[in-house]
Amino acid sequence: MPPGIDCIGALSDGILHHILSFLPAQEAVRTCVLAQRWRHLWKCTTGLRIVGNKGPFWRWLNGLLFVSRCLRTLVLSGVGLQGTTLDFSSCPALEDLTIGFSVINVGKISSLSLKCLSIFRCRSYLDDRVRVSAPCVVSLKLLGFSGITPLLESMPLLETAFLTLGAHGHHTSQDICQKYSQSGVYCGAKHDACTNCHANNDGSRNCVVLGAISNAKHLELISSFGTVIFTRDLKWCPTFDKLKNLILNDYWCMGPSFDALSCILKHSPVLEKLSLHLFKGLRANVKMKGSYSSMERSSVISEHLKVVDVKCSVVDENVVEVLKFLCTLNIRKLTGSTLHALHILKICLHLS
Repeated sequence: MPPGIDCIGALSDGILHHILSFLPAQEAVRTCVLAQRWRHLWKCTTGLRIVGNKGPFWRWLNGLLFVSRCLRTLVLSGVGLQGTTLDFSSCPALEDLTIGFSVINVGKISSLSLKCLSIFRCRSYLDDRVRVSAPCVVSLKLLGFSGITPLLESMPLLETAFLTLGAHGHHTSQDICQKYSQSGVYCGAKHDACTNCHANNDGSRNCVVLGAISNAKHLELISSFGTVIFTRDLKWCPTFDKLKNLILNDYWCMGPSFDALSCILKHSPVLEKLSLHLFKGLRANVKMKGSYSSMERSSVISEHLKVVDVKCSVVDENVVEVLKFLCTLNIRKLTGSTLHALHILKICLHLS
């Protein structure tokens, strides 16, 4: 190629906007000095990545708005957000918002155009819940939020949601059962429940997260022990009319009667697949699969349920109790990945 030929400059504006969307905002803005043509290209990029290097470098001032008719993707990482509202009404094309490793001290996050929302490893120092209003969201991820769990408003178009609540590394939720944190005894939002388990901070009886995600087809709901949000929301449990695939961890299998697991199964009338991840870390050593008995079906759960997966590190007493519970629902055709697992399953079937 002859020297001096500007191949990148020969690209169309649309392609250059796309390239700039992958750069951190600071770097994208710096391209304005390359040439006359580049002076305003960054202003029309379809993606914006605001990244803090050493702690939050950028803060949201009350009343400040993003204004862009082109912006489709926004990534905020390592920043501090503060003010009354994080309002994206002036970004009508914004579809994908990711906020990570950031402080979110805003009363409300609002967008009418968002389709994908991801909030991970963030924290809030507010005394009230951050409200999330994104009625057009199709995909939601809320992972490892520290402080008070955000309150999710209605998401009627939601299809998939991945929620991980509780302690993750140094991130700790404030929605912890007070009795559990003091004595290791989980009150379970019963009559003598602690303040955190009994009601929302504002005194309302509405769900914090489950009501908003009740239209999803695929849910993965993970919580650490002692966290109260899911258990408390189940007191006003919505019906998951579209839910077909459900993944739960061992948090949902607490107590001899498996109240949390029973409740969500009763409210999932079209559920086709249930996966129970009863292991810590990223890998399970034992994998078991079961299905309904062809002769009997439980009236407690969905008649559409075809497969139940159980994954665990070892088949201990807790796992055995879960298997026994599944047997009471006539989930009997069980196979395991190890002979040890199969032996335990035969015992469970005999006891049932």
